[in-house]
Amino acid sequence: EGYGRGEAIENIFRHNLTGVDLDTRAKQLATFALLLKACQKDNAFADAHCLPNVLDMPQCNRYTWRDTSGHFACWYQLSERFDGEEIDKAFQLLEQAENLGSIMKFDISDDTRNYMKHCIQSYEDAPAHTEQFGLLIQGFRLILALTDKYHALVMNPPYMGGGNMNATLSKYVKDNYEEGKADMMTVFMVVAENHIEKNGKIGMITLPSWLFLSTFENLRKNIVVNYHIDSLLHMGRGIFGIDWGSTAFVVSNCINHAGGTYFRLHKRNFQHIYYYHIEQLFLKALNNHDFKYDFDSYRDDDVVSKDIIFESSETGLQLYYPNVSQQDFEKIPGCPIGYWVSDKVKDVFTSNLALSEVCKPVNGLTTSDNARFLRFWFEVSQSRIGFSCENAAVAARSQKKWFYYNKGGATRKWFGNHDLVINWENDGIEIKGIKGPVLRNPDYYFKKSISWSLTSSIGCAFRYNPDAALFDVNGMSLFPFNENDFSIIIGALNTKIYRKIASLINPTLALQCGDVMRFPFPKVMSEDKISSISNLANENISISKQDWDAHETSWDFERNPLYEQFLECMEDDLQNVIPSGTSLEELSKYAVAEAMHPLTTCMHNYKDKWEVNFMRLHMNEEELNRQFIDIYGLQDELTPDVPLNEITILQQGEISIENDRIKWHDDVVMKQFISYAVGCMMGR
Repeated sequence: EGYGRGEAIENIFRHNLTGVDLDTRAKQLATFALLLKACQKDNAFADAHCLPNVLDMPQCNRYTWRDTSGHFACWYQLSERFDGEEIDKAFQLLEQAENLGSIMKFDISDDTRNYMKHCIQSYEDAPAHTEQFGLLIQGFRLILALTDKYHALVMNPPYMGGGNMNATLSKYVKDNYEEGKADMMTVFMVVAENHIEKNGKIGMITLPSWLFLSTFENLRKNIVVNYHIDSLLHMGRGIFGIDWGSTAFVVSNCINHAGGTYFRLHKRNFQHIYYYHIEQLFLKALNNHDFKYDFDSYRDDDVVSKDIIFESSETGLQLYYPNVSQQDFEKIPGCPIGYWVSDKVKDVFTSNLALSEVCKPVNGLTTSDNARFLRFWFEVSQSRIGFSCENAAVAARSQKKWFYYNKGGATRKWFGNHDLVINWENDGIEIKGIKGPVLRNPDYYFKKSISWSLTSSIGCAFRYNPDAALFDVNGMSLFPFNENDFSIIIGALNTKIYRKIASLINPTLALQCGDVMRFPFPKVMSEDKISSISNLANENISISKQDWDAHETSWDFERNPLYEQFLECMEDDLQNVIPSGTSLEELSKYAVAEAMHPLTTCMHNYKDKWEVNFMRLHMNEEELNRQFIDIYGLQDELTPDVPLNEITILQQGEISIENDRIKWHDDVVMKQFISYAVGCMMGR
């Protein structure tokens, strides 16, 4: 632009670039890197005669201003108009500079800013009393930097959740950055908005949590409504080694209805991909917009070559998403940045009810001391357990101490995980009598519900809880407003459609109540459809309950199913040997002691029965998928197929799925049988 090389670099250092960091070492590294860059253009900068404008936090406070300002004005004969109270307040805030860093807000008028600029220029022209005046000038420089507007802001902000902030930092963030207060990285997103010129650009690297979590909903809405997302890279773990994922984006300070460009460089939220492979995938997609990659084929646990050749796959994931309208993000509850979502899926949200209109999802209590208040049901006297109470008042009058407690547990659909009890004697008097426990939504205690675990390896896994129970934050529960809706709701929630929706609303492993209440639910269904869905769901609940009750961890357990078959076979063979009227328990002693009948036939029958149940459950789940795909018109988006390893019965080691087939582990089945049989012989 007509400037000489050296002159251009000096102007860039003095006027075009400003860097601010909390850490002095980071400042030094940035200064050194910029000087090396300058020397590539003109080696005259090797003597550091002109340094870039990189700042760290000054060691100054209100006394620096009060004790020094008068001497400074006299020494440099300054008489400009300014507001001394403004500067006094600014230097008072600078006392927390090493704690607050670049998020400090200074209320400074233009006259005061001009005064500080004049002071800096006078000092640079004739430095004097550097020990006294140097800290004052450092304070002025930082205040000016943090009250200026910029055409471009680039940052990799600190990542720290609100719970880890000290008291001063936490209060300052809550008072000044409400939308971003949950994490320092999102605080800096708001900071950037405050410092950017109209039509200026913000470039940042952050964790991906702000894209989806309900905590950052207001922040997202503000960006979607008032700014334009030019481009965004959505990456899994790997850019910074063992990290929590990352996203890099550029946002313009303008309202622009043109679409943005997005790159999805991972499939699962916490999938680790080496950074050099993320780069290769990005370049592949950049050069070939139709490039798709099967991320399930990627293995990071092997010694992976940097030179791996990534091939496009027709069944793979699309990486490049051009011309995405960010206004469409608002069609999805919570306004997640769902750039990959098709119009049909968006229509599912806009043309149906929210689930919160047909049920109430809620969090439960927190005991603060599980070791004290929780037990497995078989650890306490059954006479002290209130297995069935209509409401809290009945429970309080029952004089029982222990009551069923839903705490989430293993990934299990339809029914199960009923194994814990809580000390709720006298309406929970002991829990209520100490500090720490949090009793949320007590009006819903002792009501039947549909629950799910906060975290699940396969996504949505909802269970029917007919027993009166209490529940906690890991066993969140929802309560249909209409008694007849239980089976329809659970039938819907355990379909793959809702797993897809959950991964859109919140792609982390934790499925919160706020996420579930935003799920769509069909406005209208025919009577035939309702009847079909209810029947399928009820049968799935029945099969899963049979499986749960077949194990001794269920309080409704009666007899090991293989043992029961064995006794029936023995009874047929022994009817002429054992006197009539002999109980099954006495009969078992003859059977086991004398080994009068082989187990081969019984084992065969047992496995046949449960394979039928397993495949029936599998068929029902696929049929539910098919029906809800039809209801929502998502035939082009999803297939009804359910992998066998996502069927959640026979979970105690009886089977495994290999090559999409059931493989029985006879030794596990026999151990369960023998354990129970021996218990019967010993009079258990």
